[in-house]
Amino acid sequence: MPRGGRFLRDNAFLVAAFALPVAVVLLFVLASAIPRWTVPPPAYDLVLRAAGQYDPARRISVEFTVRDGRVEAIVRPLPSHGYPQIGSLVLLEHSTMTAREIPVSLPATMAENDPPQTIVVEALAGRRVLAQSKAPDGYEFDVRTRRGPGLVGDLFGMNRYDQAPTLVNRGRVVPIVLPSAAPYQAPVYSVGWLVDEGAR
Repeated sequence: MPRGGRFLRDNAFLVAAFALPVAVVLLFVLASAIPRWTVPPPAYDLVLRAAGQYDPARRISVEFTVRDGRVEAIVRPLPSHGYPQIGSLVLLEHSTMTAREIPVSLPATMAENDPPQTIVVEALAGRRVLAQSKAPDGYEFDVRTRRGPGLVGDLFGMNRYDQAPTLVNRGRVVPIVLPSAAPYQAPVYSVGWLVDEGAR
């Protein structure tokens, strides 16, 4: 018997102990890589809503909603005990996978008895918004929990969790990088997918 075959026979347990973890790692690598090769990249822009920073000078609350394919901001006076935190709109452009804040003209403040104001987001004029969880190409917005900083953090009690916004489609995961880390620590939500005017 050749020396190589004899070595494998005599050390079958060691060979298996080495080969099994390598095979598992290769399977995980293939499982994550195959969707990248077979699933096309995102084909639609996405409008997101993110919580803004605390601003005691602005006594308003803002709710973003979609009506008749348009994004509207419903602005109401903030109650005296309310927490002034103005939300922001973010546009994720699928062609470059870059995100930028969408400008919205909001009143600086409102009196407590003022009626609500409805403001159409003009920066999205000419685009229709589909207020649905899944884009026509199959992508969905998802927020995944990331764990860090790893084994060292576990040992020294420095472990933490944060949220990572992503687009997901049939196993392919595309991370979203928001414009700036500071104002967007609060959860981020999907508002709708942008299509050309007249599309359904």
